[in-house]
Amino acid sequence: MDVPKFAIRIARQQDSAEITRLAGQLGYPVTENVMRERLCKLVASSNDVVLVAETKDGVLAGWVHGFLSQLLESDFRVEIGGMIVDERCHRQGIGRALVKHIEEWAGGHGVGEVSVRCRTTREEAHQFYQSLGFQAAKTQIAFRKKLS
Repeated sequence: MDVPKFAIRIARQQDSAEITRLAGQLGYPVTENVMRERLCKLVASSNDVVLVAETKDGVLAGWVHGFLSQLLESDFRVEIGGMIVDERCHRQGIGRALVKHIEEWAGGHGVGEVSVRCRTTREEAHQFYQSLGFQAAKTQIAFRKKLS
């Protein structure tokens, strides 16, 4: 595949099909209707940003979700909630551009730190973030409980 030209922009509701496709590549299959609902909530939130990398052909080559996070025990920061670059477009600068735009968004909100969580099995992602200056902060186990 030729190196695609791409632009980073804020996601729109009409992107839900492509965002759904990419979420499946990341291992998070979901229906387009559910993704559209999630996307609409995030786009309407001033505490969240969803950015997409769009090729000149109008195809999404990646997306990133960032959100403002203030925990009682730690400093105000932006967390990358999720990011995916289409498997056909790896190593073309798209991931770096998405992270750079999240960092700029964070700076625009007066935030001096960006964090991201990666599964322990995603070693390529670990290397990617380390290459951008991220440092491992801790290891933890995530617990969840479904509410009825």
